[in-house]
Amino acid sequence: MRPRVTLTFGGFAALAVAVGWFLLSHRVAHTDVETAVSESLGAILVVMLLGSIAGSIIGSIRRSGGKRK
Repeated sequence: MRPRVTLTFGGFAALAVAVGWFLLSHRVAHTDVETAVSESLGAILVVMLLGSIAGSIIGSIRRSGGKRK
């Protein structure tokens, strides 16, 4: 994929996770708004961290040609 498409997809995925987590926390668990917002920001950070790790692993596999040494 092109870099702009990848960034757009990643941004929408992070936003979807944040909104979903906010709604789950606020509506289902009945937390206050401030707690739900902070939890959703934490969820975005986890998604970004996991995406970064996955991208690094995939990039190193591609650079090595998929061969183990």
